[in-house]
Amino acid sequence: MHTNLNKIIKNYLFSGLIILLLFSCKNEQNQINTIKGSQIEIDDKIVQDPEILQFINPYKEELEKEVNEVLCYTPFDLTREDGNLQSTLGNIYADVCYNRANLVFNKLFNKNIDFVLFNYGGVRQSIPKGEIKVGDIFKLMPFENKFVVAELSGEKTKALFDYFEKNKSSHPISGVKLTFNNDKLHEILIQNKQFDITKNYFVLTSDYLQHGGDHMDFFKDPINLYNLNYKIRDAIIDYLKETDTLKSGLDSRIINN
Repeated sequence: MHTNLNKIIKNYLFSGLIILLLFSCKNEQNQINTIKGSQIEIDDKIVQDPEILQFINPYKEELEKEVNEVLCYTPFDLTREDGNLQSTLGNIYADVCYNRANLVFNKLFNKNIDFVLFNYGGVRQSIPKGEIKVGDIFKLMPFENKFVVAELSGEKTKALFDYFEKNKSSHPISGVKLTFNNDKLHEILIQNKQFDITKNYFVLTSDYLQHGGDHMDFFKDPINLYNLNYKIRDAIIDYLKETDTLKSGLDSRIINN
């Protein structure tokens, strides 16, 4: 009898303890009443911490060594403003991307890229005459964008060239020859063949543009999309490491009559 009574009392006490814990642990809504901040000016008055410097210096030295590695040489300035609907920098940029990406695309999917289109705004930095270093390529392409190949219908490919015609910017392009008469696109050659609106085309671009960046909506919802898992910046560095002197310039890929 006493044993049963003790059990009942213990059960009541245990249940009460559980209820007490549940109520004591309930979530309360905390509100921020004030936010205080202060501006700390970084100048010569701030004393460097020797221990922190000792810790980061090896990493800093290794990073500087990598950034200052010379990749190749350019005998002239490369800019994106020295041509009409094309540029020396845009041309070499597009050609290099085509060269490196097509090797990967062919190996992975046994197909070849028809042509390349990137955006003018994605080329961020001119490259001056002289040695080209790794740091220059990080300034040229500071983003983590990767290559994708979009298989576009003839209709969407036509929309791409309509965009190029209307936008009137030196978007990096390769694998095509475009002839303009009075600012109107007169002829389109892709891999030296007349554009055929009944065909599909494999177009290399960046993952950013494929999602409609820079209003390039024609890249959305392609027939097929191939991810190469290859960063554009890495591809450019890989190419330049294998090149002694760059050869580029304005050429007949864009003709204005």
